[in-house]
Amino acid sequence: MKTKNFNIANIITAIRLLSVPFLVYFAATGKEKEFFYLWIFSVSTDVLDGFVARTFDLKTELGARLDSTADFLIYLTTIYGIYALKWDEFGPYKTAALILLFYFLFVDIFSLLKFGRISSLHLYSWKIGGLLQFAFVFWLFYKGFDPLLFKIVFAWTSLAFLENLYIQIRMKKYRSNMRHVFYFLKHYARTETA
Repeated sequence: MKTKNFNIANIITAIRLLSVPFLVYFAATGKEKEFFYLWIFSVSTDVLDGFVARTFDLKTELGARLDSTADFLIYLTTIYGIYALKWDEFGPYKTAALILLFYFLFVDIFSLLKFGRISSLHLYSWKIGGLLQFAFVFWLFYKGFDPLLFKIVFAWTSLAFLENLYIQIRMKKYRSNMRHVFYFLKHYARTETA
């Protein structure tokens, strides 16, 4: 079992985890360009580790947990980087940005309290939201704040948050890789509803 957990997909995820202190350092010291380049690399490893795990059948429970932990830390680091380097550009959208922060933190805090672990549902809505958030943060650091892109991210993330929270409320036993609410309802809602 140890051999299965020690695989290339999990190593890629570990590299993403190792980038976190460097991202914090770059944000804290005002090194915007360095933060941006390392952030792009770190986020890219999120796509790569999942692709490798699925393609080569290297999916493990440890990998799902590592991935969710790395995602959580990269989200926090991204938020810190935005705050340290770009916060003034948000202008009248600062309150909405704080609501997005609440969404990210709440689903993981709720999961920690109910199941003793951070959320790793891997919902499609959350993944699409991640792509939209990537586009927004990329554009923010590349060209500056875009209100329309922010509104799209806010709307989609709000829906993804509600889906994630609904599934967590209904789950009796924690399960990863739920895909979407209809998958949960079809496969688990009758037998595992709290």
